[in-house]
Amino acid sequence: MSVADKDLEETLQKLECPFTWGVRKSDIKDIANIPAKLQQRVESGPRRCHATYLNLLAFLNDLDGNSEKALEFLQKAETVLEEDKEADTMFLVNYASFAWVHYRLGNLVDTKAYLGKLEEICKGIKGSSQYSCSSPAVEGEKGWTFLWLGATFYERAKLSFRKAVEGEPDSVSYNAGYAVVLYRLEGIAWDTSVVPAASEAVVQLRRALQLEADNAELMVLLALKLQNSCKGESLKLVEDALRLAPDVPKVTRYVAKYLRLEGSIDESLEILGRAVALSPNSSFLHHQIGLCHKHQLLQMFQAQNAANRVPAAQKRAKAAECIRHFRKAVEIKPSNLYARIDLAEAYGQNRRLAEAEEIFRELLKDESLSDLERQRCHTSYGTFLFYRKKDDIEAVAQLKSAYKLLAQGHNWEQAGRKLRKIAEKWISAGQRVREAYEILDFLSAEDRQERLPSEDVRTSGEFHPESDLF
Repeated sequence: MSVADKDLEETLQKLECPFTWGVRKSDIKDIANIPAKLQQRVESGPRRCHATYLNLLAFLNDLDGNSEKALEFLQKAETVLEEDKEADTMFLVNYASFAWVHYRLGNLVDTKAYLGKLEEICKGIKGSSQYSCSSPAVEGEKGWTFLWLGATFYERAKLSFRKAVEGEPDSVSYNAGYAVVLYRLEGIAWDTSVVPAASEAVVQLRRALQLEADNAELMVLLALKLQNSCKGESLKLVEDALRLAPDVPKVTRYVAKYLRLEGSIDESLEILGRAVALSPNSSFLHHQIGLCHKHQLLQMFQAQNAANRVPAAQKRAKAAECIRHFRKAVEIKPSNLYARIDLAEAYGQNRRLAEAEEIFRELLKDESLSDLERQRCHTSYGTFLFYRKKDDIEAVAQLKSAYKLLAQGHNWEQAGRKLRKIAEKWISAGQRVREAYEILDFLSAEDRQERLPSEDVRTSGEFHPESDLF
């Protein structure tokens, strides 16, 4: 590489665009499905986000080795910005991306031409460098980019949206993005101690709805956050969202989730059926349908008396429905960790123990799992071993592994409850009494440790199944 080329690359590294934001292809878990979702949003989503989506499509195509296609998307993004007469700062990410793609293609004249355009814009911005600056427009685009790329980038999306909102407090787009990423992060942590009064997401969702009162997606997300504490308000939000967007899958799937959590399973399945007919390749929707069937299956098993007892064949058919939809969710999106766990649990429920165990073992071999994800796997696997395989010893090992990982949240609490149940069972039966007291001593010792919540609670590689991109 000549001195001139080396200097040019050093200049490009200082630009603000996805090529310089430290994004590695290996960190994007759902990279195969993101382009189709972005294309769908360009066709049906709000126009204010189209340039951002097109810029990101360009980056993803370039990552995939298709730089010529990347240029086409960048040209479309530039056209949108020009037609909408956007401020010069809105072109910064687009021009920086142009410079990078042309450089990769060896078009050095074009690369320098776009550097010239960036220099011209930055001349008029106080505190900027020669070719870049930190502005709300750049931080906002950075936030949306990180949000689309998956949960590995959610903390960075949060930081970028916060900066964008500080710079433009009344921006509809930046406030909406900030609300969504806060919602996601609280969902990833799955911390039962977070109540609406202490929830950053609730505060920000309310703020975003002040700025865009008819945003049905935000309404349903807020409804889900308020479901357990402000029933009246949450129900009204769901009703308003359905009135505004009765046939929009990205809204109705959250409405269906809300209804499922309320126990209105038939109504939820009806809405999900309509949604999946419009979006048959949605992993989220198939997962939600599977969860509804799982709820119905549990009700069948809980029907104890003779009058309500459900025939075994009917239970097997319902378990098969769970498996069908969970398997479809996994086929569409293999990175959907929670669909894979639910599929393993459904296999266990249907006595397909070898298939269930294979999934759990494959998951626990994955070194890329965050502590939170690994904890969920250990907890679910331990529960499976205890109830399905009747292997108390190995169940204890898995549940201990879960309990040691993160000292907070649903999975930690569940692992602790199961360990105590096993210890009490052994003591009550007069068997393995010494091991039972060792379990109780283990729990006491772990509870005495002053452990800080892991960073993984905030940067888990995948959101809980209840999510998909806003």
